[in-house]
Amino acid sequence: MAKEQIREFIIDHFLRGEGDIKNDESLFGAGIVDSLRLMELIAFIEKNFKISVNMSDVTITNFDTVSSISELVDKKTSGRKN
Repeated sequence: MAKEQIREFIIDHFLRGEGDIKNDESLFGAGIVDSLRLMELIAFIEKNFKISVNMSDVTITNFDTVSSISELVDKKTSGRKN
């Protein structure tokens, strides 16, 4: 679920609804995400999934692909009580 929402946000906001991305495609390598867009993406994730992204979470490993971002979100929400 998180993975699809993240993909849709990136396509809608960064690709302007045109094109597609694979879940394992490098967002930085493809030029889809840069430092400014990364901040937009983090704001979306924090608001949409009601989590806090710490500076220690902001790494290429965590934010390079839709799959890695989704894994971070899943990890941060899995221990939380609803």
